[in-house]
Amino acid sequence: MLTNLGTIDLEKPRHRQIYEAFRARIDSGELEPGEKLPTEAQLMQHFAVSRTTVSRALRDLEMQGLVRRRRGSGTYVREQTTTSDQLDLSFFVPWVESGAGLPYVEGLIHQHLADLAGRHSSTLSLQCLADGRQLEERVFHAVETVISRDVDGVFYYPAELPGEQMQLNRAVVDRLVAAGIRIVLIDREIVRYPGRSEFTRVGYDNRRGGFLLAEHLIQIGCKRIAFVGIPEVSTAVADRLAGYHEAHRMHGLTPDPALIRMADEIDLTEAFCHELVTQGKPDAIIGKMDRFAALIGRHLMALGIRIGQDIKLAGFDDDPIAELLPVPLTTIRLPVHEFAQTAYEAMVSQRTLSEVEARQIVIDTELVVRGSTDSSG
Repeated sequence: MLTNLGTIDLEKPRHRQIYEAFRARIDSGELEPGEKLPTEAQLMQHFAVSRTTVSRALRDLEMQGLVRRRRGSGTYVREQTTTSDQLDLSFFVPWVESGAGLPYVEGLIHQHLADLAGRHSSTLSLQCLADGRQLEERVFHAVETVISRDVDGVFYYPAELPGEQMQLNRAVVDRLVAAGIRIVLIDREIVRYPGRSEFTRVGYDNRRGGFLLAEHLIQIGCKRIAFVGIPEVSTAVADRLAGYHEAHRMHGLTPDPALIRMADEIDLTEAFCHELVTQGKPDAIIGKMDRFAALIGRHLMALGIRIGQDIKLAGFDDDPIAELLPVPLTTIRLPVHEFAQTAYEAMVSQRTLSEVEARQIVIDTELVVRGSTDSSG
């Protein structure tokens, strides 16, 4: 079997190549249900990779429903999915009008969850805001729609709301649980920090992402780093800002409060950017997301400022726009595939509501350096 798996291209992710080599042979029928795969040690030797790489490839195969790993026995090609493994699931996002309104990362999470559900002969519906006048009315109409579908589980993506309005998320989840529906929280909690709910939450390490980005800018000589976002509403942005502050503290720096700007997308005008540059005099600007950074960058260029030279610029999410800007944007990449796999696994593990074991699962982030923080070009 090993001789038919090919070799590794060092320029591409190694775990993904191992995964694809097995998946192609399983899909083609070359590897039949019940057939045992080589051991991890054999795969490590054949591909000249680490155990971590092999384990990740096998875990991806398992999450896709292609293999079953038996402790002390090995890894086997999985039999056809049985009816008991099939689930009717919903991706519930009570803060957008429709799927078209999903931001880049959230849209990819939904797409990957749908792929995983399909692989397991399950279904995944998307539920956004229902019709109505007030937010609460629209959200609860959406809740009843989800319940009427008789779904087994909901991936709930809480709305980020100010003050006491956060209780709306708690009320939504309580109604779903009362209907006998399993819950996995996506990205955000339904209670205020430092509280923890009784549900498993899968989120990104936004604090570390903010730290990595700020530290990168500090290490290349930046001392006046602006941060543009709205942390008092967004828990993700609050965590990113916390990482920003932590990086400054570790390097003996204190950020100028005037450089931390509370702004939404509609506020990012040329006048806003002109004021930020002339009054704050930043040598770098971090946007709470790549779209923010892209809008800021456009206005800076209109003001005659050279991105990457006069002012460094960075964002979060690794949206495709980041690499396609006139000056490619340094950003924090959020591994969506791993996130979706982990969330799906957490859902499937909840065979009954009584078996729920609340966990906080944090997916790491990655710094991607591009021309917007590189003055050499």
